Amino acid sequence: MGTVTKVKSSYTQGDLMSRDKLIIEYLSLVKYVVGKVMVYLPLFVDREDLIEYGILGLIEAAEKYDSKKETKFGTYAITRIRGAILDYLRSQDWLPRSVRDKATMVRDTYISLEQKLNRPPRSDEIAAVLKINPAEWDKLLAEISFSTFLSLEEYNQKSEDNSREDRNQQIKDPKVKDPLSCLETQEEKTLLANAIAELPKRERLVITLYYYEDLMLKEISQLIGISESRVSQLHHRALFLLRARMSRISVNAC
Repeated sequence: MGTVTKVKSSYTQGDLMSRDKLIIEYLSLVKYVVGKVMVYLPLFVDREDLIEYGILGLIEAAEKYDSKKETKFGTYAITRIRGAILDYLRSQDWLPRSVRDKATMVRDTYISLEQKLNRPPRSDEIAAVLKINPAEWDKLLAEISFSTFLSLEEYNQKSEDNSREDRNQQIKDPKVKDPLSCLETQEEKTLLANAIAELPKRERLVITLYYYEDLMLKEISQLIGISESRVSQLHHRALFLLRARMSRISVNAC
C-alpha cells in the first residue's frame, strides 16, 4: 500500500461533526471515481492505493468546501477525489520514456494497414505486423492508454482556472492542424458512432456498457462472464482503435 500523508484539519471542534458527516455520506464517490479511473490503468496498479488517496481527496474537499457557493458538494468532491488520485499516479512514474515513440509507431502501423486492407485493421493484425505476441500487445496498449489518459487529465486540470481564451492560447500551435477542428459537432458524433460500430463485437460491447450504460469494470465482468483484467484489455484495444480511426477520418476530412 502507498504511504499516505495526513491532511491537516482547519476545522474547529464544532465543525468536525459537519465535516465527518460529509465524508461518510459521500464515501461511495471514492469507489465510483476509482472504478471509472481503473479502466485506463495498467493491471498492476493497486485499487486499494487509489481508494486511500481518493479518501484523502474527499477529506480535503470536506475541509475546503464552501456551502455558500452554488456548486454542490458531490460535484466539488469528485474533482478533489480525482485530482488526489491523479497526483498519486503521476508521482509513481511507472511508464517508460519511450511510450510516445511506441504510440507513434503503432498509429503509423494502423494507418499503413488500413490503406493496404482497405478497411480498419483488427487489433491482432496490428500486433502481427509489429511482431509482438498478444500479451506484449495488451501491455503496450495499456501503456499508451495510461499515457494518453494522464496527458488529457493534466491538461483538463490546468484548464480549470483559465478562461476559454487562455486555454485556446495554451494549445494553439500555428504549425499543427487540429485533426478535429474541421468537423462540426454532429458530424463528429456520427463519425464516432460509425467507428464504434466497426469495432469487433466484444470491444464494442465493453465500450457500450462502460460509456453508455455507465457500468464499472466489475459489473461488466459479471455481465459478460469474463475477468476484470480481460475487460480492461478489451477497453484498451477499443480505445486505441477508436482514436486511430477518428484521427485518420478527421485528417482525411480536412
